[in-house]
Amino acid sequence: MPSITVVGSVNRDLVLTVAELPRPGETVLAHGFVEGPGGKGANQAVAAARLGAEVRLVARVGADAGAILRTLAAEGVAVTEVRTDAQAGTGIASVVVDRAGENTIVVNPGANAALSVDDLPRQLARTQGEVVLVQHEIAAEVVAAAVLRAREQGGTVVLNPAPARSVAPEVLAAVDVLVPNLGELAALLDAPRPSGVAGARELLERGAELPCAAVLVTLGADGALLKQPGRPAVHLPAPVVEVVDTVGAGDTFCGALADSLARGADLAAAAERAVRAAALAVTGLGAQSSMPYAGQLDAGAAH
Repeated sequence: MPSITVVGSVNRDLVLTVAELPRPGETVLAHGFVEGPGGKGANQAVAAARLGAEVRLVARVGADAGAILRTLAAEGVAVTEVRTDAQAGTGIASVVVDRAGENTIVVNPGANAALSVDDLPRQLARTQGEVVLVQHEIAAEVVAAAVLRAREQGGTVVLNPAPARSVAPEVLAAVDVLVPNLGELAALLDAPRPSGVAGARELLERGAELPCAAVLVTLGADGALLKQPGRPAVHLPAPVVEVVDTVGAGDTFCGALADSLARGADLAAAAERAVRAAALAVTGLGAQSSMPYAGQLDAGAAH
């Protein structure tokens, strides 16, 4: 069974569905509400576990997270490395989704902000090539320590730099696959956000300035762009689907990518499978609840 360690955040997601996203100063009425587990770390762990990987999550939660931890365990995510913080509540994400599936999200980090370098297991990459997946909803020093430790131990390091912030060159140099969206890539390159696949390709070609091994940019409905050293950027289009909710699509992408890499797939094949997984995820409401299982993903690939 492929082995993955995820270092990241755990939240309670409070999801409100509305006809249109409110403008500044405007109050709108919601026509639906869902509460469930979320956070980029937990979401990506569940996405990989649903595809059959053996997933370990490293995170911090509050004493109020009993139900969330039981849900994660039921999904097949090992939570023995999730610490309970008696001084802080579990992170909370307030999510508003409109009828087109677009969303706005506000996060209170809670216990996620207390995750420290000391919380990291001594052995992050337990086997040669184990995928270690990290995101930015935790402190920058924890991200750096996790990336550098995993690389030293022979792991395959995947960094999802979300939300956007600067990353030290020595940390980027230890990353095997960087998975930003367009806004995050633009922030890393200190460039304006482009529009369309052509603009994304032009910006991604500048990604040679980034010292990581490969860059895989998520483009929402346009799929993804893959840039590997010495090769032109390759566009991976997404299948056309009926969009219900885009929350969790990027996390599904990362989890599916990690699962495929852990199974020994080459990066191009892993990226193509991740695009299909993310497309399936947007057809349902909620982050984790809409993530596909391996059977669903494989069935979609057959059509």
